[in-house]
Amino acid sequence: MILGRCLARNARLYPDRVAVVDAAGRQRTYAELHARVNRLANALLAQGIGKGARLGVLDRNSIEYLEAYFAAGLIGAWLVPINFHLKPADIAYRLAHADAAGLIAGAEFVPTVRALGRELPPALAGRTWAVGGADGVPSYESLLAAGADAAPDVRVDPEDVLYLGYTSGTTGPSKGAMVSHRAIVVGYLYKALDYGLSDADVALCPGPFWHSAPRDFASLALYLGGTCVVTRGFEPREYLALVERHRVTYSFLVPTMLQMLIGLEDGACHDTSSLRVLISGGSPLPTAVKERVLARFGSILFEFYGATETRIITSIAPAELAQRRRSVGRPIRDVELRILDERGEAVPVGVPGEIYVRGPGLFSGYYKDAAATERGHRGDWFSLGDIGRLDADGYLYLVDRKADTIISAGENIYPNDVEEVLLAAPGVKEAAVIGIPDPTWGELVTAIVVPAPGAAPDPEALMAYCAARLPGYMKPRRIEFADALPRNESGKILRRVLREPYWRGAEAKI
Repeated sequence: MILGRCLARNARLYPDRVAVVDAAGRQRTYAELHARVNRLANALLAQGIGKGARLGVLDRNSIEYLEAYFAAGLIGAWLVPINFHLKPADIAYRLAHADAAGLIAGAEFVPTVRALGRELPPALAGRTWAVGGADGVPSYESLLAAGADAAPDVRVDPEDVLYLGYTSGTTGPSKGAMVSHRAIVVGYLYKALDYGLSDADVALCPGPFWHSAPRDFASLALYLGGTCVVTRGFEPREYLALVERHRVTYSFLVPTMLQMLIGLEDGACHDTSSLRVLISGGSPLPTAVKERVLARFGSILFEFYGATETRIITSIAPAELAQRRRSVGRPIRDVELRILDERGEAVPVGVPGEIYVRGPGLFSGYYKDAAATERGHRGDWFSLGDIGRLDADGYLYLVDRKADTIISAGENIYPNDVEEVLLAAPGVKEAAVIGIPDPTWGELVTAIVVPAPGAAPDPEALMAYCAARLPGYMKPRRIEFADALPRNESGKILRRVLREPYWRGAEAKI
């Protein structure tokens, strides 16, 4: 159960099989990929990045990203995937919080790294490598060329951390989830069983690899001995063309991507008959979108519920989708669910409560945050803070969130981060940020603003102000004004009261 070791087996069994190919046509056979990953692993060891050291990656999807992931696994280093949409200060925060000892950065992000300078961990001054080449920064290829082909001699155990995944937020709420080899490989095995995947499959997962699910489903193909198609990002027509060109058999897409695909007027021009498994996750898939996806692609759509901290929790198959509207399925193998009230007692069937999960895919805790780790647990049961209910047959339905997290296009957004920016804007006295239903994005980031006395802020100007200070996915898409915000006795803003008019009558409040 050690990520990276699978490549030795696959190189022995399928040396000439294409392991990974990108949209530009670059490819690696298993023999080539195995050798390159070994060289990178040995080169990192020579640089002092070994077991327990943190290796940051700041790049778009690439073959090199996957090489770094498997190489880190071979030597027991922790990969630290960095969201490239973040503002520079937030990138620096993650690298500093992780105590990063090395950084692999795409050439387009090297100027950001340079600008951060002393805000970065000192170790990165001599241990930053550029993918694609950048003046004044050692190249990724030069690093790799310095390593030996032989497998590195490092003892790695299944409970060792494989990667540090920052779950969401840009300031205080950000938490680094420590995810072990055991959790990842168990997740691979469950996915292969539930979706019927094998070494004959071709994967295309265009979501960013700094997200857990796209990276998991892409690297799963390499674990099994199949082929992984890598694209720098998601563009609907390019996606369909790649499916046709490479005869892709399975794909992970977030709901927004599926919405964009079915919205293409000429989408049926491409041959997608090779697809036999489409997997949706990241946020709930609206029923209307499910129906259109099934009509366009056939009965190949699966939906799952999970997170960085838990891996896959539940899954629902195509045949069940029509009969179980809004359900995200039943627990997968070896995973147990409990729905508890605020006293920690089980609720009756059909009654909403907080979802707790137990199983072999759970994470190893939050890095440097024992308090947050403890808050999420009741013994060996863990909660993400989501509210759900179970029906009599054990199917889970997501209802709401205990926290106020907004999920837009599969991205987790904490209102406090957006509110902090709004409260610093001219003409703003108070602000509350909520998510409201949206057919494309799942939830639309919406700000309710109380103007300062005598001020009349312009909504477009406020959105531009936020856009200059927040990642694109976090900025408000809609701004409304109010005379006051609802608060409880202690003065806390009642976001649920603000959300209620928008979600009234919705199938679920998530």
